[in-house]
Amino acid sequence: MRRLPLLVAAVVTLLPVTLLSTTSSASASTGKLTVKTYDRSGATFRTKVQIINLASNSSYTATSFTAKALPKGRYAVITDIWNTRDNTDTLGASIVTVPAGSVSATIDARNGRAVTMNLDKSPGANFTQTMRAAICTVDNGAPIKIDAWNSPGKLFVISNNSTNLRFSWSSIWQAEGSDTYMVAGGPTAKVPAGLRGTVKTSSLGTVNAWARRGPAGSDQASITFEENNDCHAGYGVGVWSGQTPGSAKIHANAGKWKVDADWSAIETDGSPASLGFDWRNVTVAAGKTYATTFFASAWGPAFHVPEMTGNGLVFDTSNMFRDPGNYNSSEASELSRVILTNSKNKVLKSQWRQDWAGGDPVFLGKVPARDWYTLQVNARRYRPGIKYPSDILSSSAQITFKMRLDPKAKPRLTDVLLPKMTPGGLNLRNQAKAGATTTVRISTDRRSWNPDIAIGTATPRSVSLLASFDQGKTWKSMPVKKSGTAWLGTVTNRGAGTVWLRSRVTSTTGAYAQVTIARAYAVA
Repeated sequence: MRRLPLLVAAVVTLLPVTLLSTTSSASASTGKLTVKTYDRSGATFRTKVQIINLASNSSYTATSFTAKALPKGRYAVITDIWNTRDNTDTLGASIVTVPAGSVSATIDARNGRAVTMNLDKSPGANFTQTMRAAICTVDNGAPIKIDAWNSPGKLFVISNNSTNLRFSWSSIWQAEGSDTYMVAGGPTAKVPAGLRGTVKTSSLGTVNAWARRGPAGSDQASITFEENNDCHAGYGVGVWSGQTPGSAKIHANAGKWKVDADWSAIETDGSPASLGFDWRNVTVAAGKTYATTFFASAWGPAFHVPEMTGNGLVFDTSNMFRDPGNYNSSEASELSRVILTNSKNKVLKSQWRQDWAGGDPVFLGKVPARDWYTLQVNARRYRPGIKYPSDILSSSAQITFKMRLDPKAKPRLTDVLLPKMTPGGLNLRNQAKAGATTTVRISTDRRSWNPDIAIGTATPRSVSLLASFDQGKTWKSMPVKKSGTAWLGTVTNRGAGTVWLRSRVTSTTGAYAQVTIARAYAVA
């Protein structure tokens, strides 16, 4: 549980559960469970309940007051008694052992106690507060939860002392066009008898989240904020949405949080199309300020270099457009032409690969003998049915791998290093100033998803950077210097337009990977 500077009155007691067992002629391996639910006035209340086998984590859905056939075992029963008559939510849970006969359990909303939380200083009279809570099972792989959210004074929870259950809560204050305030606690063992307290605003940290404009396949995006644990209440809280660029400021208590970005477009038939997602983990401390940026230039190839298994050369084209600042990003909308040639420039295989609508992004070529080979990947944005923004950046990308391959060698990564280019000092539209210099950080990437592949080592011998100011027609070499584990290139920008970037990393074996990114960043 996060430690909060709050005054909490939470009394944990065991919920009285009525268990009625009867003998039955049913199979010795199954039994029947009937869950009885009552609202806060004591009236019968039929609702859906979630039943989770505590041994297998199997989940079942049932309706209260209707017998549910189940395998014998021990179960958690969780429900939200959401009553539209008084607009209340009451979360409750029971632990029940289902025998070979029949058994019943009662969850009574009258036993619920309020879940409330306040700030010591109100963010403003125009802010709306939402309380959220969740009860989860204890499972290290995939805990099952039931959550609820409501206005202050309308959300309740029924206590339960079982260590098979966990509880979490959060409170959000929002107003249109203003910052978001969010505090949260849990997950804690057992379920408390309500919750109330006050959080000092001086104990909150601040997260600034920016959505730049440029490399994403759409100019429509949204940012959400949520607790970074497997038992939090509800989904991410929307803190900003609209046309990029945009930003959000969130004030949150100390703990682990996650910032998500999603972007979407409109199909030609008018239907919405989800394009991609990205997320960043943020650990917040009291009084500290943090910043995270989505859609930073220059999106380009990441992760993978070619792999050899026997005479098979494998390359995954699905990572041709990745945010250089974070590899969680994904936009499944690319089309690649992959060409494998030998040292005599003979084309051994040429194939289109597609990471969209069930397409296969993986290229597999055959290497007949020990020789030098070139693998060229030409990728462009591709999503039928949508129109990309006219000012899109990283509109296409190319990789050229030059490698010495041996089909008789053990399975391994090829000895190339993939350059990754990150221009610094850009504004929210990924623009640099005309006539100014832009520092491009060049780092290397080399990994595999295949656990049976030997990674080996590859040592860089030289790193170069070129820039084009006329859409790739001519290229000019830029100065590069070593800086720690990376290299820094300096580009002197010209007039308004876009800058194309090309970097080559050559290893000590003579193998190299060269990456070209069209419209890497803009100049204004």
